Amino acid sequence: MSRVNELYRFFKSVRLAIVLILVITVLSLLSTLVPQGREDTFYKENYSPALYGLITTLDFNRFFNSVLFIFPVVMFTLNLGVCAVDRLVRQSRSKAKKKFGPDIVHLALLVLIAGGLVTALARQEKDFTMSQGQEAPLNSHYTIKLLSFEFLKYPNGSPRAWISTVDVYRDGALESSAFPIRVNHPLRLKGLAVYQTTWDNQTTLRLRDSTGAEVTAQVGQGFEYEDSFWYLSDAVEDGGVLKALFMQYKGNELISMRKLAPKESLGPYTLLSVSQKMATGLRTVTDPGYMPVLVGVAFLAFGLALTFLQKKREERA
Repeated sequence: MSRVNELYRFFKSVRLAIVLILVITVLSLLSTLVPQGREDTFYKENYSPALYGLITTLDFNRFFNSVLFIFPVVMFTLNLGVCAVDRLVRQSRSKAKKKFGPDIVHLALLVLIAGGLVTALARQEKDFTMSQGQEAPLNSHYTIKLLSFEFLKYPNGSPRAWISTVDVYRDGALESSAFPIRVNHPLRLKGLAVYQTTWDNQTTLRLRDSTGAEVTAQVGQGFEYEDSFWYLSDAVEDGGVLKALFMQYKGNELISMRKLAPKESLGPYTLLSVSQKMATGLRTVTDPGYMPVLVGVAFLAFGLALTFLQKKREERA
């Protein structure tokens, strides 16, 4: 029984709460120094072998999913829960006027922590691009169609706003028409949100191969010819003509670059046309912890307000 009491006193300790808050804060700040969620090769290339080993062993490259973060948060949750129960028990035994504000604050913090843990463990993100008229499935129920995309600039040429106007379909039926997705103004649907992240120019080539068949190619694609690999890098305007920019590689070494105009040939291909159209970059975020966090914030605000009012009443009495 004494061990149970010792454990109880340990978990309701204010000193434990302070230590855990400091540990969580310091580790979270340190995690901002390490880019999160990159490929393993990124850390190998940018850190020394010793630091790479430390980062990956401690899961510091995915800190908010690691034991290093989750364990102290769980410990703090237990500490907070025991403190809340202890306070409720003492209040029930006391004949003094009950004060529920601090209890609601404790409950709100527990809900916030639970929502934060769910977010850390279950949040999913997916980036994709769309051009005008294209449709993209978001999940098994929702699909969006891009009606238009605007890239607005300030007079000095710097970006001012990206606006993707979309129709939203749920199970094939139109649910929302012409919704403007802006930076910091996402499209929120049941279970997910769609954010505006970037924009790009999509380059498409029409080519004819040696057999006479037409093929299309986009940036990032290429072909082998003799002892080289020709890689489509971009489209550039040259003398008022939009040309395809190819890069020639032998192994990993860049040998040369060539601008190809329509009707000109490169290897077995003849370029028929080059076209560019603006594309929007969007990101879907599925976060099951979002709603618990909102509920926790609402409870926290209510609990703090109630505590303040109770204090004021005591002062007037």
